Amino acid sequence: MGLSDGAARETNSSNRSHLREQPLPPEVEARFGKIKAAGKFTGDPETVHRILVRSPNWVGDAVMSLPLLNGLRHFFPQAAITVLAARRVAALFSGQPEVAETVTYPYGKGRWQVLWGLRNRFDLALALPNSLESAMGLWLTGVPIRVGYRADARSPFLNLGLSGRKNLAGLHQVYYFLGLLTAFGKFSTFQAPSLALKPEEAQRAADFLAAAELPGSGPWVGLSPGAAYGPAKRWPPERVAALGAKLRQGFDARLVLLGGPEERPVADSIRQLLPDPVLDLVGRTDLRQALALLSQLDLLVTNDSGLMHAAAALEVPLVAIFGSTDPVATGPFSSRATVLRHPLECGPCFKRTCDLGYACLEAVTVPEVLAAARIWLEKVP
Repeated sequence: MGLSDGAARETNSSNRSHLREQPLPPEVEARFGKIKAAGKFTGDPETVHRILVRSPNWVGDAVMSLPLLNGLRHFFPQAAITVLAARRVAALFSGQPEVAETVTYPYGKGRWQVLWGLRNRFDLALALPNSLESAMGLWLTGVPIRVGYRADARSPFLNLGLSGRKNLAGLHQVYYFLGLLTAFGKFSTFQAPSLALKPEEAQRAADFLAAAELPGSGPWVGLSPGAAYGPAKRWPPERVAALGAKLRQGFDARLVLLGGPEERPVADSIRQLLPDPVLDLVGRTDLRQALALLSQLDLLVTNDSGLMHAAAALEVPLVAIFGSTDPVATGPFSSRATVLRHPLECGPCFKRTCDLGYACLEAVTVPEVLAAARIWLEKVP
């Protein structure tokens, strides 16, 4: 499929009307029954008009928290939700219909000024990170009801703290965040993570790709070779390049390199190894631009990364390569994803680096990834 006419591809970036509530898996619902609240929500939901949510600090975690925001609308349909988010993820929430306002949470001393400026504005707040700092921050804002898991010695700052989070071990992180909603009562349905883009954002991305001077007229394939977590998540760059060459040869694919500024050295290596030109956007887009470009791809081949979760939430087909981490807990929450992983006795170890030579990543071969990509690319009109 080409974008030579500059027409933006229809995705849920511009139309979320297809989204439907889906039932919680029975096991998840049973595990939620083991979460206990220290205190109960005794207020009238109709008196909750303003909610503050302290978001996770990383793009992937932020994407996986989106169902919680939708769930809050179920319990408090009249409430306006403000998300307090680190600068690296704040833009992700700006297009979400559930979010009325996004406040950037700076690093350093400036955070205390931001927190003080939020005092007495909210009726309810949730701390999604498990850190002491996130719960303390909500306490400083003077929110009368503060919800979060009881972890990291932060219980004194939560007056609706939840215990039993270890009962959620082995479930996807999406469900871990959703478990916080048990503070307000039982629920049996949820919506999967879904990212919204404005139509003009998708159109600008389509126009940008259409104007790119790349050989070929085949599908647009993104390569996301980095992972902020560390080398234990990164498939070797020489294999990414070899895969790109095979995709060019077999599908006339047009390749796009995506990632953050810290992945520049990896992108340079891949670009030098590829025999044909590639659209190298690593470190050259902001988050909103990256999301819009993702929405226009026919396929993304990626490590376990924030872009992987974003692509899943945009319903972009993807092939995800896992090393030291666990796809059961943090894999793409999507039916349009192929996960490749060769578990070893030592894994998942969740280490950032490995003294044993990254055998789990090395076990994933170029032919294996190419075969997984072929399945998705053969479905492209």
